[in-house]
Amino acid sequence: MAEIFLVRHGQASFGADDYDQLSDLGVRQCRMLGANMRDSLKAPVFVSGSLNRHHQSMAAFYEGYGEEVIPRVEIDHLNEFDHEDVFHVAFPEYRDKNTLVKALAQHDQPKKAFHFLFEEAVKRWSSCDYDDDYKESWPTFQQRVKQGLVEVRAITSSAEYKKRPVVAFTSGGPISVIVQEVMRLDDSATFSLNENLANSGVSRILATDNKISISYINNYSHLEKEPNLISYR
Repeated sequence: MAEIFLVRHGQASFGADDYDQLSDLGVRQCRMLGANMRDSLKAPVFVSGSLNRHHQSMAAFYEGYGEEVIPRVEIDHLNEFDHEDVFHVAFPEYRDKNTLVKALAQHDQPKKAFHFLFEEAVKRWSSCDYDDDYKESWPTFQQRVKQGLVEVRAITSSAEYKKRPVVAFTSGGPISVIVQEVMRLDDSATFSLNENLANSGVSRILATDNKISISYINNYSHLEKEPNLISYR
């Protein structure tokens, strides 16, 4: 039976010009995860999406784990959906970031105001009523991520890496879709799960040639001794 650990990247740079960079907290989260898994994780194969935050999360994990793990495999199908495209299609008036910042500044809680807008944007995207408006529709994203899971499972069943655990650094969207596929969740439950996945949280999958199951979802016990280390954005 193969073990697959899906790791959500550490906290990225929300609100910065380039979101796709880990914050100092994000680096620390993944470093702590590596230290936490040092004794239990033997001869792993590391997989990641191709985004900067995936690579940086893996590098920080190495620091905590105590060594750089080889082999490494990059799988583009594990990349996150384009959240900026999803948001801007729904709210084209906010394509200019300064306009969005000014609008949010009028609210007592700007982060909650943005979260509400983003939820509305995701609902529009996932409704499948406007698929042609997006660079990547919700069904297309789901199929892409499922192909990523197929590729990860192929690694676990290959002659070279069989029986070795796989640690895959990815994002909340792909993790949610994989859990959706395994547990047959509807879209509403999938997006609810996505909202609650912690940065550097781990979800463990067990797989054989004929069966795949969830062992646990969103384990962030490595952060719980210091609650201020737990983040979701």
